[in-house]
Parts: sequence; structure tokens; C-alpha cells
Amino acid sequence: MSRLFLTATLALFVACAAPNGGAPRAAGTAAALPALPTEGRPARVVLVSVAGLTPAAALGHGDDAPKMPTLRALARRGAVADATAPVAPASSYPAHTTLVTGRTPATHGVPADHRLGSKGVRRALYSDASGVRGATLWQLAAADGVPVASFDWPATVGAAIPLLIPDVVPTRRGETWQGLLTRTATPALRAVVETRAEPALGAPGPERDALFVDLACSALNTPPAPRLLLLRLSQTEPALRSGGPHGEPARAAFVQVDAELGRLVACLSNRKPFDATLVVVGDRVLLPVHTTIQPNTALVAAGLAGGSEPWRAIARSNGGSAFVYAIDARSALLARRALEEQAERTRAFRIVGADEMIRLGVDPDAWFGLEAEPGFAFGDGGRGPVLRRAPELAAAGQLGAAAPPAFVAFGLGIRPALRIPLLHQIDVAPTLAALLGVELPGAEGRPLVGLLALPRVSGGPATPTAAEGSP
Repeated sequence: MSRLFLTATLALFVACAAPNGGAPRAAGTAAALPALPTEGRPARVVLVSVAGLTPAAALGHGDDAPKMPTLRALARRGAVADATAPVAPASSYPAHTTLVTGRTPATHGVPADHRLGSKGVRRALYSDASGVRGATLWQLAAADGVPVASFDWPATVGAAIPLLIPDVVPTRRGETWQGLLTRTATPALRAVVETRAEPALGAPGPERDALFVDLACSALNTPPAPRLLLLRLSQTEPALRSGGPHGEPARAAFVQVDAELGRLVACLSNRKPFDATLVVVGDRVLLPVHTTIQPNTALVAAGLAGGSEPWRAIARSNGGSAFVYAIDARSALLARRALEEQAERTRAFRIVGADEMIRLGVDPDAWFGLEAEPGFAFGDGGRGPVLRRAPELAAAGQLGAAAPPAFVAFGLGIRPALRIPLLHQIDVAPTLAALLGVELPGAEGRPLVGLLALPRVSGGPATPTAAEGSP
């Protein structure tokens, strides 16, 4: 399979990476969606995450909503959620792991984006798949002998996925994105990446997203095509952070993502009849920020962190929230007192108690949490003032459901023209498992049976009817 995939992918690059050798779909032009039967089980399930994608963008609400005609066509013809209740914290790595396990961060083992070290928060991310607890969609598919492909999905380094470009981020001097992939991508994809030396591929952006869609199209049209494909499109993240959620860079990035979705739809439509399900989700939402809170400044002043000794208490930022860790109960109490004083003085955040943390399903190793007021976000620094001007204009990582991401599904097995008032992020993976015809053991979410239109077998439904459960 590796040789076939490599040959097909290289040929696809020569053909400008477009279906049937045509020109790439222009931004602002909706993809033509195929007609679908009333019900059926898909041969291929494609899950695409888009950084910061909101229901307003998917539904076209608001004067400044980006023009995303392909996504809106998928929403009109398929199923769309008015809101998705995110996991806490609403951060990239916890959210992406929930989307493939159906578990909260408290149980799936990926509680934040960045790891903790003895001296503080590290640049290293939770990228290694060995840290994910519980069954994943890719493991279930592999167990049934179903081909799987994954492009830039977080927490997949070292995963047993036949076609894999994992999430890798340079954190050391001299490291490059392409260089890291020579050690972590599967051989066929590694060879492809080595042929692409453009500097722009080294960071999230339109060039990297286009490469991943090229690879996805090649995989989906090269036998044996993957039954499950995971794809992250992330060019919107730097645009959101640099220009804010309502800035022109973010709007332009979402428009370009829509063009990539159009190319993906065209690739899926190459097989007649159409036999796929496409699910597009926002991983989490980035909200406007003007001020950064540095809780570790207060912990350093209290003698709990900083200096040459390992920390006794430390705050790890998620953006809109932070979790506080301590080596013992006394250190936790001192940290809470110091941070309660800062919360009262600055009025920029509140303390989140242990009971609420447990209810939210967050990292069980944290003693308590912090939640920022609107417009504020936490940082990991321990020097300078507690409050400082934010270097970026947007942040994610909230604890509540005030910023719900998007959910859109279209294709075989999806009820058409369905509006879902609310679904939970933990329900996505069990629902995709139902589409694949498998069960996801240990999932805390449940299949959204009212969303599904699967074939009936033996005189009864393949899954419970909508009357027996609903989203």
C-alpha cells in the first residue's frame, strides 16, 4: 500500500493536486453536493477539524461571518448544530482527543496542550499517542482491518495508523517541522513531505492545509481507500490570534478553509455513487483578548515557584482558564490564598473549586482552577506584573459553554436537513463509531441516534430509532 500511495500522491502533485487534474476550487465558490439515498452505511467516514470554527460561521449568522458557501451547503443539506458543548478546558489537544475517544480530559489522559516540568510549564505538547487512555476510533477501525489515515491530528505521534502525518511542533533549537516528520510520519508520507521543501510548510497556514487536503484526496482515491480519515485544518488559528476573531485575517483564513473543504468534497464525489460521510467540527472557539493574567507571578512572590528549586505550586494556562498544581495540601492552600488576593485585587478572574473541577471532568491532578473574565486570558510567565497587555488578540481554553464550536455532518447515514439545538463534544466519537458499525467501549458520550439514518437489518433498526433517543 505504501508504494501505491506514494506513486499516486506524486502523480497528484503533478496534476496540481486537484480532482481529475482540474484547477483547484476557488475560494468563495460552493462545491456541488451529490444526491444521496434516504439511508445507508458509509464506506468512508472523514472527520475534519477546523481551528476556531463557530456555529455562526457554519450557519452564516452575523454581518461579519466569513463566506463559507461549501460549509453552509453541507449544513443545509445535512445536519448542523446550533451549539456544541465543549469539554473543559476548551483547548486543542484535550478537544481533539475527546473527538476520537468520547471521553473527557479527566479520563482520556490529555488534560492540557502543554506538559508540566519540574521548573514550570514546558513547550512540549501532549503529542504522544501512548498517553491517550481508552479506545480510539483509529484503534477500533484498525482492529476490524479497516484502513485509517490521519493528517496532523493532535496526540497521534507513534499511533498505529497506516497513513500518518502526526502533529509535530519544533520546540528545540535547530528543529524543523519537516525534520521531525522524517522520524514520525509513516514511510510513504514521509517521502512525500521530503519532496516539499517550501519554508511556508514549517508553520500552520494555507500551504500546510493545502498539502494535507492533497494527501487526503490521494488516500481517498487510492485503493484500498481508508474507511476512516482524520484531518486537521489549522490555518485559521494564527489568523485568529494575530488579528482577533473579527479581524480580516481570520475571515480570509476561513474563506480559504472553505475552498479546501470544497476540494475535499470533490474528491469524495469521485466515487459513484457517493459513499462517504463528511463531518466538519470546530475543535474549540477563540475569544477576543486584551489583557494577560500571570498567576505564577503571585506564586513566585509567595515563594512557591521560581528560582533554582522545583516548584511547590504552579499554574498551567489553558488560555481562558488555568489549573493550579501543588506538591502537597499546605502548598495548595498557600497558592489559593495568594491567588484569591489577586482575584479580588484585579477582578480579572475567579477561583474554581475542586467540586466544580470534578463536575467539569478536568485534570484530576489539579488542586483547583482559575477562570478568566471576558477579554482576559492566562499566561505561564512568572515575572513582571500580574496583568499585562496581551501579545495576542484571541485565546481559547474556557471552562464553560459560552463559546460553543461548530458541528456539521453530511453524507450517507446522516439525516438530511436536520437542525440540532445542542450536542456534546463527547458524543461525536460514539456517533462516528455507529456510522462505522462498531461500538466505542468506555465512552462517556453516547451515539446521537436521532442524527443517524442507517439501514435497517433483520426487520429492525441497525441503531435505536429517533424515538428512543435524540440529540
